[in-house]
Amino acid sequence: MKPLRASSARAQGAGLTLVELVLATGLLTVLMIAVFSLLDGSLDLWRRAETRRNLSEHAGGLVELLATDLRSLEPGEQGDVLAEWVRFDADGDGLAETGWPRLRLVRQAAAAEVARLTAAEEEPSTLPGSLEVCWAFLPAGGSADARAEAIAWRGARLALDDTRRTFFDPGFFDAASGEPDAGELEDVTGGLLWVGLSFATQTSIVHDGWELGDRLEHAASSWDAWNRGRPDTSVHPYNEPGTGMPEVRERPLLPRRVRIEIELERETDRKARTRLTEHLAASDSTFSVDDPTRVPRGEDAFVNLDGEWMRVTGVSGSRVSVRRGQRGSEPVPHEPGSMVHWGARVVREVPITLYREDWNL
Repeated sequence: MKPLRASSARAQGAGLTLVELVLATGLLTVLMIAVFSLLDGSLDLWRRAETRRNLSEHAGGLVELLATDLRSLEPGEQGDVLAEWVRFDADGDGLAETGWPRLRLVRQAAAAEVARLTAAEEEPSTLPGSLEVCWAFLPAGGSADARAEAIAWRGARLALDDTRRTFFDPGFFDAASGEPDAGELEDVTGGLLWVGLSFATQTSIVHDGWELGDRLEHAASSWDAWNRGRPDTSVHPYNEPGTGMPEVRERPLLPRRVRIEIELERETDRKARTRLTEHLAASDSTFSVDDPTRVPRGEDAFVNLDGEWMRVTGVSGSRVSVRRGQRGSEPVPHEPGSMVHWGARVVREVPITLYREDWNL
């Protein structure tokens, strides 16, 4: 009987006490939380990388199409390049606060492109020629949160086509709305927050970085291949002609290189944007937001509030320090609840075929 009682005592002592069970459960809980946190962090990084990849592909397609039009500008007497900036009243308050570029050009076209454009004609052409191309970036409209965005529109037609009005006609865009007639251009993509075009003149030095300004080494923000004063300098400050532009003779003056900068913000991205929590006066250099983790950071971090661009210079707590009136915009007041827009950026430099020997500008 004694061995049996000793065996029973040992069996009872081998079980888990309540304290040990609680500790084991706690350790298991901590371990599971750590594993799920690691998994959630990894999935979040994957989602962000996938979002950046999708945005880069989206913007990259638009940039490549625009770069294709610029690479082979027509250098002959029929050539032309007109790049100008216009303002739009996107919010209907009577003030034109949003600026977007227009680009009209003549470029060389392969036989396949000409054949595609003339396929519906009685005598389609199978010879290479020249195309007129027009790019316009027009406000998207819609909800208040989408007013900062634009849609890219493009049209292409044979140059010297007497049956249709040329893209370079002063009346091609309506003076009041800034839009072309319906059906003249086709939409390419939406969700554009920013489209920047910079042009290297004959004196620009851009191998260490592009800078817009009024010095000989600076790049130009507009272009008039025939120096006819077509960009209206009273409409937008970016319409000022480049410094040191030579006189035009029998041939158009083409840029040596063009820098394209596209910034995109998808509809789903707007759901993850932060908003102002207080009134922002035109003279203020800081503002407060409801979620500072959703403000971009970095040397070239820009945000857009109701059409005004600002460069982010720092974030401290819920306050954001900015430099106002960037990218040709003007400092204006903003009301609480205004969305802080920003997007993914794609930059491309396009050397013009005529000047390929001058790549090291």
